[in-house]
Amino acid sequence: MRKLERIVLIVSVAAWAVAVGGIAAAAEEDGAAGLRVGIFDSRAVAIAYAQSAPFQECVRSMKAEYRRAKEAGDEERARELEERGQDHQHLLHKQGFGTWPVDDILEMVQDEIPDLARAAGVDLIVSRWDVVYLRPGAELIDVTEFMVRPFDPSPEMLAGLDEIRKVDPVPLEELESHRH
Repeated sequence: MRKLERIVLIVSVAAWAVAVGGIAAAAEEDGAAGLRVGIFDSRAVAIAYAQSAPFQECVRSMKAEYRRAKEAGDEERARELEERGQDHQHLLHKQGFGTWPVDDILEMVQDEIPDLARAAGVDLIVSRWDVVYLRPGAELIDVTEFMVRPFDPSPEMLAGLDEIRKVDPVPLEELESHRH
């Protein structure tokens, strides 16, 4: 094969590779049309958690520890526990009424999330407050009901959570101004 023929062959193969790559990239983008994104209202997760048995047990335990510190005359420990309780309460207010992330709560049930995603039929789950961009063709699906399941909400709680989702969250600046 002559030098010119080799060059033409190499250029032709390169052009073919670029064309195939472009077709593959276009097909990959079109694949996003089937992307199902689960979104949830983080306020509902925080409120369901705050009503759950694990949270109630945590509060009972902290109160008992506080009582023991007071009875033992350990004012420093009592003050520390009181501050921790207030900080936790403030965090729950930001999560339950605002759009503050609930990562600390979801961490407790992280092993259940893949099953919740499968049950909801979604490929990805994000807080509805964290969606910045959604490619055309991708589908948003509200999975709030699935995300609160690990906290075993009562039917009445579920109805209340539906109502909460109809109300706009409180701006974080306003929640900060009501601290303690």
